[in-house]
Amino acid sequence: HQFINRLWAIGTGKVATPETAQNVHEKCRAILADMYDQETADATRILYGGSVSPESVDELMSQPDIDGALVGGASLDSEKFGRIINFQV
Repeated sequence: HQFINRLWAIGTGKVATPETAQNVHEKCRAILADMYDQETADATRILYGGSVSPESVDELMSQPDIDGALVGGASLDSEKFGRIINFQV
């Protein structure tokens, strides 16, 4: 299953606040728990699919229900991408 939010989609340059992103991811995990069970929900990796940048990655990845990020245009710049994949929590 996929959960898509086009407002912060990759390529828009718009980044959700960490709090908003966490809220959406938490709801997605709750839906998975309802559909299957809590163990499955907890084991499922939920990725942030909005625009992510070197400036936003640390706060986004520090959220408990954000398990990773899909990186768009920033992956084309080696310095930006290097910073993103080496995020600091």
